[in-house]
Amino acid sequence: MTNTLADIPGRLDDLLGFSAPCRCGRVHGVDMRGVSIRRGALEDVVRFTREVGSSLRLVVVADRVTYEVAGERVLKLLLKDGHSARVCRVPDGAGGRPHADEAGLQTVEAALDGADLAVAVGSGTINDLTKLASYNRNIPYLVVATAPSMNGYTSAIAAVMQAGIKRTVDCHQPYAAIADLEILQKAPRELVTAGLGDLESKPTSTADFRLGGRIRGDYYCPAPEAVVLEAEARVADAAEGLRRRDSEALALLTEALMLSGISMKLAGSSSPASGGEHLISHFWDMSARDENRVEGWHGAQVGVATIVTATLYEFLQELNPADIDVDALVAAHSPVERMETAIRARHGPRAEAVLGEFSKKHPTAEQLGKELTGIRDGWEELWADVGQTLRPSARIRKILSGAGAAVTMGELGLEAEHLRRAFPAAREIRNRYTVLDFAADLGVLESRADYLLQASGCFS
Repeated sequence: MTNTLADIPGRLDDLLGFSAPCRCGRVHGVDMRGVSIRRGALEDVVRFTREVGSSLRLVVVADRVTYEVAGERVLKLLLKDGHSARVCRVPDGAGGRPHADEAGLQTVEAALDGADLAVAVGSGTINDLTKLASYNRNIPYLVVATAPSMNGYTSAIAAVMQAGIKRTVDCHQPYAAIADLEILQKAPRELVTAGLGDLESKPTSTADFRLGGRIRGDYYCPAPEAVVLEAEARVADAAEGLRRRDSEALALLTEALMLSGISMKLAGSSSPASGGEHLISHFWDMSARDENRVEGWHGAQVGVATIVTATLYEFLQELNPADIDVDALVAAHSPVERMETAIRARHGPRAEAVLGEFSKKHPTAEQLGKELTGIRDGWEELWADVGQTLRPSARIRKILSGAGAAVTMGELGLEAEHLRRAFPAAREIRNRYTVLDFAADLGVLESRADYLLQASGCFS
């Protein structure tokens, strides 16, 4: 294995089919073979399908809205090219839109029986369902984007609600991803700004990726980072153009989101693009049904949660390492057994599954002592590394608000109490070390919660 970092290209086209060994011990690779982001890109579905094969048995997967937006045209193009094709319409659920859950997955899997290729026409939910269902059926799939709303188009994971828990499940990348700018320009405003919200989490999620590597020894490699961070910076500078539906700004956003998805494939996990801010959003999704409300737009929630985690990072950076009392923090440490009552109260019917996830990462008192000693003694070095990717919370707020994206709980249709509940509880839902765990281990996540949440400005 090489003793140097893999030299990963920064251009989307150059990443197609890319593979290189890395000193981290892994081979970073991209399985996708095609991507098209341009006006009129819908026509490219014919070209990419021909690369897969001829006279294929196809299933076009869409929902009620996306079939009208692009699905019917995709179907006609493929039938005209000599393929046999049928449609799988994923039914609407709560809120008049489909959801990525076990019922939806069963619907799509059943529709793919006997198919050679699946074609997803939609955004987050349709893509995730088709991606996982086609993986389970062992057939390739293409995705036709209908909104620049999230980074999952090009990832090798699917986010699906299973047994009440929002989980990311390993699967495969699409053969190709198609984004027609004429279609994206007509996407609902809230989906465009959701894409920006998802993208703006990358500075904090990357910091969490580094944090987990330094403190817990979790897998970390710096090679995939630059793939998305440079593209994200270009979008941040052009974000106000999204409010005007500027074609160039939409193209930049779509490219950056696709690069973000590819960075997860390169890393072999969602960690570079999904940190504490995503856990907060997932907590809101998981508790939606309990409260008789509909899940919000993923990226919009992530954007607001990113302002919160960026504020938390700023607070932690200002702590004096000399004030970290390792003995006192270890003495106050609670094993999972002592936390069980509180966790069950916070997570209700999902508590058993949450406990299973949380217990995998919760340290023993001895482990915590070693970690805290390392944090205290290596404070300056830690922040010299982790702090490199961070962006001030005020700048994140300005980028989001400039594009018309949500920056407060009210703009998400949620109450301040939703944030108060999620702040201590979100870290418990997944076996992933983030800034929320870092703050909890330092004894400030709950003790300074009111101050931090007010300081974030996300209440109003």
